[in-house]
Amino acid sequence: MAFWTMMAFAVGLTGSELSQAQPQMTSDPDTVQVEDVEVVATLRDAQLRARVDTFIESNMAPPAGRPLARWSKPVCVATAYVAPRYAQAIIDRIALRIIEAGGDVAEPGCKVDVMVVGTDDGAGMAKALVKDDPRGYRPARGSTDRGSAALNRFQDGVAPVRWWHVSLPVNVDTGDLAMRLDGEDYPVNAVREASRLRTNVRDDLARVVVIVDFSKTSAVRMSALADYVAFIALAQVNPDGNPAGQDTILNLFNRPTEFTEMTRWDRDYLAALYRAPPNRFTLQAQTRGIADEVVRGRQDR
Repeated sequence: MAFWTMMAFAVGLTGSELSQAQPQMTSDPDTVQVEDVEVVATLRDAQLRARVDTFIESNMAPPAGRPLARWSKPVCVATAYVAPRYAQAIIDRIALRIIEAGGDVAEPGCKVDVMVVGTDDGAGMAKALVKDDPRGYRPARGSTDRGSAALNRFQDGVAPVRWWHVSLPVNVDTGDLAMRLDGEDYPVNAVREASRLRTNVRDDLARVVVIVDFSKTSAVRMSALADYVAFIALAQVNPDGNPAGQDTILNLFNRPTEFTEMTRWDRDYLAALYRAPPNRFTLQAQTRGIADEVVRGRQDR
């Protein structure tokens, strides 16, 4: 016999009194709802963090051993051998995406940082540019670019768009160069004590060259092509990356009819890249910082 029934017999309770005497194990619906929302939010945030990790691992390519670089000054964009009606559209779109990400655009007459070159022979143009200025593409033996093998691939192949990034480790406080370039003296920097989470050095983008073979871009919309170039101008995209299955403009030439512009994910990633602290000790730590910013940005909307 149940405990509460035995107690009823013992003290002579009626049926209705017995009902009132039994403990009520009900939950506050408001509490349950809040807990459910928190669980859903936690799962969503974990999925976003995993998505950032996958996106960076499969699509980004800083120099070996270096974190991701970004622009830390107003960016100067120019084009060469591009028809005027396309040139201004490309420049305007890159400027728009720089500002959206939290960066700034340089004034007219500035020294060029991002050069977009049009051609009908991408490999030939790449070879000519590197031959004309080899040190501009590899200013040091390490830490500034992806190396000689990658530079050879930049000059070969049949890609409709090809690109080359140069970045520089700099003092986080002064912006002064924090490494020796080929043929130059070692820089002297006043270095403050680093913390456990952040170093005294960050990596800045210094030069981006994007070559567009317009003989191979007729299948894509001009607005999408301009955004594709803009993404490359702002982040160290891996030319050998694998964006398959991801919602990104980097799939433009895999699915040419699907895109008219950057996706929401692309814009969220770039904004997070430019908000996250740049001077982490490792790429893994920087990835976590970018993921934090993606999560925070989604929560704020």
